Amino acid sequence: MSVTLESVVPAPATSPHIELESSSDRRADVEAKHAQVASLLKEVGCDGLLVLEPDNFAWLTSGAASRGILDPAETPGLYFNAEGRWVLSSNVDSQRLFDEEVDELGFQLKEWPWHWGRAQLLADLCQGKKVAFDLPLTDAPSLAEPLRQLRRTVSTYELACYRALGQIISHALEATCRNLQLGETEREVAGQLSHRLIHRGCLPLHVGVAGDGRSRVYRQAGYTSTAVRSHAVLTATARKYGLCATSSRALIFNNGELGFRKEHDVACRAAALYVASSWPEAVPREIFNTAKRVYKLSGAEHEWMLAPQGHVTGRSVVELPLTTTTETLLQPNWALTWRGSCGAAVCCDTVLITPEGPLILTPTESWPLKRIRVQGAEFLLPDLLQR
Repeated sequence: MSVTLESVVPAPATSPHIELESSSDRRADVEAKHAQVASLLKEVGCDGLLVLEPDNFAWLTSGAASRGILDPAETPGLYFNAEGRWVLSSNVDSQRLFDEEVDELGFQLKEWPWHWGRAQLLADLCQGKKVAFDLPLTDAPSLAEPLRQLRRTVSTYELACYRALGQIISHALEATCRNLQLGETEREVAGQLSHRLIHRGCLPLHVGVAGDGRSRVYRQAGYTSTAVRSHAVLTATARKYGLCATSSRALIFNNGELGFRKEHDVACRAAALYVASSWPEAVPREIFNTAKRVYKLSGAEHEWMLAPQGHVTGRSVVELPLTTTTETLLQPNWALTWRGSCGAAVCCDTVLITPEGPLILTPTESWPLKRIRVQGAEFLLPDLLQR
């Protein structure tokens, strides 16, 4: 396996402004998913589908969110049959849902008074019908796994959303790194990163700031009161449009620590291998076998064992974990998060599998780059920002 790398000067930022599809395109996406549900209901011989899982709620509405509801037993749901679709909501939330989340998408409303609770409405809805659920309940047909498999495939509309989400995450990471001041604490940096994400409509699901090699010991770090004195790795996982993506950036002050630079090179080599292997019908087990050789040739034979290296992502942060024993073939239009890691260094991005090759959904905006060649193919991944 030939993996070589070199630092390159980044081109001026030319990120195009992303125009998401119009509301009619979003409705077309919802209609296509309704057709998939109708086909499933016919296949299992059920009259309707009751959707209660938030990730499925977001998928089947092409991005709606049930915000501000603290009790899981009171979150809104959906009901589908072959001809129609309904939002199930308490009277407290129904107006906001239609004003902000599902307007003009063809949903009708079934509402319960907040002081009654959701359970009575669900019981009435299922009375006299054979209803499937999206949760594995013991006394009802479950479509949990078929729905989970369907929602892994990113539609054309969702790809536009993913591109916008990826740009927001990249911008937030890079702007935070450029403005990070020597001596700021990890908590302060995490607050700045979270602010940038929330300011542009993203929900931070995980923010990691690991300064001065702390991530050598804690491979899945959060943030602490530790001050950044030499270098730092920032990671962010965020949700917008009901989709999830993850990326990382790293910076170094002055000459920093030589060992960290070497570790970053190894992490980039591994990440490039993972990205280069993201093709339809690829077998994760075989990808990991090749990655092990890359780690070994880089003098870091056991690093892959110290942290998860990747997963299928989408409506849920982790739709499918990828391990050395995963036999499921990668499929077109699946989104993957890959994470090359070595010592304190992490190189992480979210990519889309396409028939033409991997598409990075979290590309750099204005950032130093590494040109990495994997078996003749060339990839540009984030280098260290020298401060």
